[in-house]
Amino acid sequence: MIRLLLAAALLPAAAGPAAAKAPGAAALSAMRRGVASYQGARFDDAVEHLTKALELHPGWKTASGFRAMCRWTVGELGSAAADAKLALGLKPNNAESFVARGFARFVLKQFGPAADDFKKAAEEDSAYALAHFGLGSVFSQREKPKQALPHLDAAVKLAPGAAVIRVVRGAVREKLKDFRGAIEDYDVVVRAAPDFDWARFYRGRCYREIKQFAKASDDLAEFLKRNPDNEDALYLHSNVLFQLGESIAAVKALDRLIRLNPRHGLAYANRGVARSQSGDRTGALSDLAKAKAMLPGKADQIEGQIRRLKESAPLEEESAKDEGPSGVAADALLPGEQIE
Repeated sequence: MIRLLLAAALLPAAAGPAAAKAPGAAALSAMRRGVASYQGARFDDAVEHLTKALELHPGWKTASGFRAMCRWTVGELGSAAADAKLALGLKPNNAESFVARGFARFVLKQFGPAADDFKKAAEEDSAYALAHFGLGSVFSQREKPKQALPHLDAAVKLAPGAAVIRVVRGAVREKLKDFRGAIEDYDVVVRAAPDFDWARFYRGRCYREIKQFAKASDDLAEFLKRNPDNEDALYLHSNVLFQLGESIAAVKALDRLIRLNPRHGLAYANRGVARSQSGDRTGALSDLAKAKAMLPGKADQIEGQIRRLKESAPLEEESAKDEGPSGVAADALLPGEQIE
C-alpha cells in the first residue's frame, strides 16, 4: 500500500509566521490514487489524480514531485520540469517525500542527488518499493544495467504486481540480453495494464530476439492497431513477417513505412529482399539500388544482395525444379538475410 506524507509542519514560535496548512483528507486521497495509478502504469490517470490533489492543496511539493515523474514518463517534459522545480523545495521527513524529491531530481537529470534521495528513502522505510525502484531507475538511466538490476529486483519483490517497476526491470533485462526474463516482466505488464500498448511492443521485440517469430508478430500487430504509424514497430513487424515466410505481408508493412519516411534506407533494403522472395525481381532490384545509395556504410552488403539476385535469373529460366515456393530460385535471397 502506498504510504503518504501525513505529518503536518510543527508550529513555529509565537513570533514567527503561521505554520503551513497540512493537506486535507481529500487531497491525500487524490494523491494516493495518483501514486497507485503511476505504479500501475496508468500514467494519464496518475496525472489526473495528482492534478486534483494539487487543486485541493495548491503548491504541495510532494504531489508535485510525483506528478513531475508521471508527466516526464508521458513526454510532457516542460510541465514535468516545472513540477520538478517546485518539488526541489521539499524538506523531506519520510520515505515518500524523499522519493518525491528524488523523482524531481531525476526529471531534472540531477542523477547523483536523486540517488541520494532514494537511498535515504530506503533507509527511512526499507519496505517502500518506490525507493528501490527510483535507485534502480537512476542506474538504468546512467546506462548501468548491472547496477540497476539488484535494486529493481528488490522493488519487484516488494511490489510484484507494480507494472511500472516491471517495465523498467524488463528494459534492464533487455539491455543485459536476458530476453526471456524481460518477457516474464512484460507478461505481468500486459496483464496488469492492458492499455499500456508499449508492453506489447517491448515483448514483441524480445520474442524476435529469441526467434519466437509468431509470438513477436502477434504482439507487434496488436501494438500497431493503436499505433499504426510507429516506424520502429512497422520495421520490426516486417522483419518477423519475413522470417515467418510471409513476404507479401512484409512488403506491405514496409510500403507503409516508406510512405511515412521516404529516407528510411533499411526499409528499402529489406523491401527489396522481401520482394525478391515474393517473385518481384524488378521491384527488388529497384529497392536495393535505392538502399545502396542511401546507405553507403552498407553498400558492399547490399551490392552482394544485388549480385546474387541478378545471378539467380538464368537459373529461374533453366529449370522450375530449382524454384522455391515463391517462384524465386532456391539459391536466391533466403529468409534470414535481411539487412540490419
